[in-house]
Amino acid sequence: MRASGVIMVMGALSACASQAPVAGRAIPGASEVTVEGQRFLTELRAGPTGERLTADGAQPVAGLSVDVRRLDPPLHYSDGAAAKRAAEAACAGQGGRFDPTAVGRVSAPNLWRFAGACA
Repeated sequence: MRASGVIMVMGALSACASQAPVAGRAIPGASEVTVEGQRFLTELRAGPTGERLTADGAQPVAGLSVDVRRLDPPLHYSDGAAAKRAAEAACAGQGGRFDPTAVGRVSAPNLWRFAGACA
């Protein structure tokens, strides 16, 4: 009887744990990543469809949006490459696949957003 009580408690505790990534499917959530010695705060979340630029014009890209902020110094318009590397690391860390062709945009001071870039 005691063993079944322990198993029930363990099952209840495992249900409280955060979701584990499923191969090829990103899990929404916030994380901190370090890329080339710089620390970034990132968040994967549902958001609008993004876009990629092609020879045929802009094409939609669907997936989770990746928001990126740098702890110090803050991100600027000229930091798109660093923000993209951080977004890629965050997406991979949450079990997803980052689409490097997705367009990133500065959405606010110290915030780069890659809409639809992580699947």
